[in-house]
Amino acid sequence: MPVTKREPHYGTPQNLIEYILDEKHYGDKVGIASSINCNVETALLEFKDIQNKYQMKGSRVAYHIIQSFSPKDNITPEQANEIGKRLCEELYPDFQCVISTHIDKGHLHNHIAVNAININGRKLEDRLANEKEGLYGLSDTSDKIASEYGCFIMPRKTYLKSKNKDYYYQYKEQSYKDKIKEDINGLIKKCTNLDEFLEELSILGYEIKRGKNISVKTIGMKRFARLSTIDKNFTEQNLYKYFKNQKNISILAIKTIRNEFNNKMYAKALESKQAIELSQASTEGKVYTEYQKTRYQEVKKYYQLKKQLEYLEKYNIHSLDDIENKIDFLRSSIKSINIEIKKDKEKYDEIINKTEKAQDYIRLYEVYEYALSYKEMDEKYVLPKEVEIFLNLQNELDIHSVDEAKNLIKSTRSERIEINKKKQEVLEMQRELNHLDTIKEEKLSNSGLFIHSIKFGGNRIDYKKSNDTYFCVNLPYTNEKIYINKKYTAFNEKHQFYTLYLVDDKEYEIYGENDELIGNITGTELEKYVLERKQEIDKMYAN
Repeated sequence: MPVTKREPHYGTPQNLIEYILDEKHYGDKVGIASSINCNVETALLEFKDIQNKYQMKGSRVAYHIIQSFSPKDNITPEQANEIGKRLCEELYPDFQCVISTHIDKGHLHNHIAVNAININGRKLEDRLANEKEGLYGLSDTSDKIASEYGCFIMPRKTYLKSKNKDYYYQYKEQSYKDKIKEDINGLIKKCTNLDEFLEELSILGYEIKRGKNISVKTIGMKRFARLSTIDKNFTEQNLYKYFKNQKNISILAIKTIRNEFNNKMYAKALESKQAIELSQASTEGKVYTEYQKTRYQEVKKYYQLKKQLEYLEKYNIHSLDDIENKIDFLRSSIKSINIEIKKDKEKYDEIINKTEKAQDYIRLYEVYEYALSYKEMDEKYVLPKEVEIFLNLQNELDIHSVDEAKNLIKSTRSERIEINKKKQEVLEMQRELNHLDTIKEEKLSNSGLFIHSIKFGGNRIDYKKSNDTYFCVNLPYTNEKIYINKKYTAFNEKHQFYTLYLVDDKEYEIYGENDELIGNITGTELEKYVLERKQEIDKMYAN
């Protein structure tokens, strides 16, 4: 990251131009000179001609820009001058500029003289609010161009004042955004739809929260971060649009064997696959907006059916009881592993925290070294907050080199592998559980036995009073509860609700808040009762 400074020059541009083109120590002091909108040899006369032509007023006659490169940046004097010239061409295309590369202070640096008035008679506007000609524009453009030549660019992070001067949390918050952005850009090209993309993101270890906005959280983050705040391109609408507008997608074949139990699902998947392939062939080279939307939904549906068929075959499932047994097994396994993780949570959190900080120490080491080199070049250079964060990490971890930080990370490797393996297991089992629940929901809905049902959120389940066979469900919109066999409930992962399936004339026991038996009620009456209570509450809120 070249350090940039710009100062107004008063009186006459003569001494500024003479200084930057001083040839007393040619070869030591002046390396290369170039210009735009004027000649190097006659720049002074040309600056004055333009100022006289437009009768320029005021004592500010030019600007002096210094662009200093770190000795660590592996560039030649020619490249440094080229960077300076490109900077002027982008920021001051209508101004006369002279760019001179000096090599006398142990590091390459450009001295640039910019006429205060351009060739059309407009004065340079150096207010901070001017995104192009202001000082921020100078720094940003300098970084952008220098990065193309392999120069190190300091991270641009903003920090609010902190009472205890510990800016690490603010640094992490912004670093997570960079990491999330990197992970998303790496995954998005491999996925065919939004749900698959979010599922793959969860496999990387992210917690996903869907609602009005998609939010994610990964290890070390204290709060969920909205994807839309990380990058405006990552709003749910934009992500949906991205997948919807993908060009022809290669549809993978169904490799599972068709049988009596999966027959309907297999037929639907086959029909979906053929519809996608035939429609893609007939629309090749053309864009149909509504078709894109429909195709997106169909591709999503196909891959969901394909995955469900694979799970049925993987676990040799041929009946509703087989599904229920597998669901019970997965729930039990997830619970068991989560108990293990919770038991060692404090130890795991400490390991993860220490490792994260050692990794950040390594990431910040380069920033620290470059910042010190800039400070040597210019004593007025203000060290970035990252230097303070780096030194605090060094003290906290009691390390003094990158090698020590790497050794610290290496020493926790086996524990981290164990932690991640357990979390990966839970995520994979949860994914399988969600697919099996979807199959179960469809099988129960299409069985013809259950015309009546009640939908409820997971927060309605009293897990303390539930057991391996029954859920204790606090009925929606009421103060009563029911004990229902888990076999007759299904969870919809996409919409995050359970469905409780009821037999019309079967009697169910209803309990009060204190677990007292209130009485019996048929499936038909129970569904009606809950719906009536919902209407009463909706009416109350409406009034």
